[in-house]
Amino acid sequence: MNSHDLQSFFRLLFPSDVLELLSDQETFGEQYGFNNFKEKEIKKIAYSVNLTPDLIDEAANKEADIIITHHNAWDDLFEFREACFDKLKQYDMIHYFNHLPLDNSEFGPTRTLAKELELDISDQKEICKLEMMSFGVVGVYKEPISLFELTNRLETIMGHKARVWEFGDKEIKRVAIVAGSGTSPEDLRDAHYHAADVYITGEKKIKTLQYAKHMKLNFILGSHTFTEFCGVEAFISKIKDNFPDVLYIPLTEDQFE
Repeated sequence: MNSHDLQSFFRLLFPSDVLELLSDQETFGEQYGFNNFKEKEIKKIAYSVNLTPDLIDEAANKEADIIITHHNAWDDLFEFREACFDKLKQYDMIHYFNHLPLDNSEFGPTRTLAKELELDISDQKEICKLEMMSFGVVGVYKEPISLFELTNRLETIMGHKARVWEFGDKEIKRVAIVAGSGTSPEDLRDAHYHAADVYITGEKKIKTLQYAKHMKLNFILGSHTFTEFCGVEAFISKIKDNFPDVLYIPLTEDQFE
């Protein structure tokens, strides 16, 4: 597979109207694209949620030709960002990132997490909206489960402990999810409007918890990285289905959030 084959595949995988909207970087920032792109034969693809110098080193040690991530190097981390780009050039490695288009997709982090939690999201009760996109859903269990059981399921998926605030009933049927950073009070309000019993996300602010308590909405906090990793894996599965002869390498991300 050539890097141009991968580039063409990505253009077809995501809706063109979403890609066109998010190409306006002045409004939305960098939401998808390549760093250090060049024509190159791709035999090994490394992947992770984040891009850091350490992860690039690991990808290089495993002889990856490209690293695919959900996040680009954060643009407000000063020399950290430049260190990432310098490493990519040093190792002659391509980087592709896809943020909001992936978040909006059926195989993105939120919807994949909902499916792995065995929630029914067929009625598409959406929250965390932006323009034509949505990054959050409210899913339903046919039979209620306990808050304890839901927390256990989430911890199994993430591979680490979650924090729980019991602000409401312990019997759970409707679950609101915004994978990654779902800190907006507006998203909690929409979850409450859709009669959610619990709200799951990967980050919090004090006002997030204050509002959840006010609405008697249970709150489960995972981590930004590991509420989203399942979506990156689903994205990689799409690539693997089309390019099965490439070796795919998950990178090691520490949980320190």
